[in-house]
Amino acid sequence: MTEQEIIKQAKRHFGKDRTYKKDFVLTYASIAKISRQWKKELRQIISNPYQVQYKLFDDVIQLMEDKQSDKIDWTDIGDLSWTIEVVLNPGINKGYDWDKKLASKCGGKARILKVFMSDVIPCYTLDMYEMTYNKEKNYYEFGPMLKPTKDEKIIIKKIESLLKKKGLQFVGKALCERTFKALYSDLHADGNASLFDVLFSDIHFYQTEIKRFSDKLIHEKNGSKFRWTELYHKKGVLKERIESRWISSGDYLKLVLDPKGQITQVEVTRKAIENKKHQTFQLNIVDSFKKQQKKEN
Repeated sequence: MTEQEIIKQAKRHFGKDRTYKKDFVLTYASIAKISRQWKKELRQIISNPYQVQYKLFDDVIQLMEDKQSDKIDWTDIGDLSWTIEVVLNPGINKGYDWDKKLASKCGGKARILKVFMSDVIPCYTLDMYEMTYNKEKNYYEFGPMLKPTKDEKIIIKKIESLLKKKGLQFVGKALCERTFKALYSDLHADGNASLFDVLFSDIHFYQTEIKRFSDKLIHEKNGSKFRWTELYHKKGVLKERIESRWISSGDYLKLVLDPKGQITQVEVTRKAIENKKHQTFQLNIVDSFKKQQKKEN
């Protein structure tokens, strides 16, 4: 298929009218059976640990299995795609919990190949990322894996050969990032979704930045619960820090700080205010300052 053919098919299948998606889901074959077939074929070409998942939401799959499709919310069904994740580190015989235990077994850093495969249009794309767990400081870090080793390239080539043998065409990042007004997804209900959103996932994307976050909620003496997240540029320079705090009253406070530790955004969600529940209020410090400067000038 040419790029234009992929775009044309995507617009036909993922337009504003969700009839095709609905018909596709309702006539779908056994997900478990197809998953077993993928695992069987992967076992024949690699010895590395892997996991295979279908990205349709579990509750949608369950409703289909229970023959209760009339209860499905067709505006929020998940992705019509498969993912395969493969641990590239040598000497690892299983994926453990695909979490900090895996990272620890990999010497603190797991190197993972992630394959996204559209279930509607026969194409796929690749991503590679690193998952780090720092036991001493109790945080995770996810970041792009930029240079696979010679042995890792061999594993990737084997998997790509299998995909192409099954008739899947590679789609690169540049094409996947293109957005179109005529493309709709769960999270882009008004259109303007990217090809990646509709073909692969509108929840996950390529690992393009470094993200570090606390492993668990931190319980403070005053009854509040706290969690932090930090985003870094590829070269390891801090972009911003997000601090989330759940107050004992039930209110939620979110602070966004710049690399200097200065607050740039504030978000407050009140558990209840007058007769309304869960009302959110936001303040962008930088934008507000600029507006104030304009008025003064």
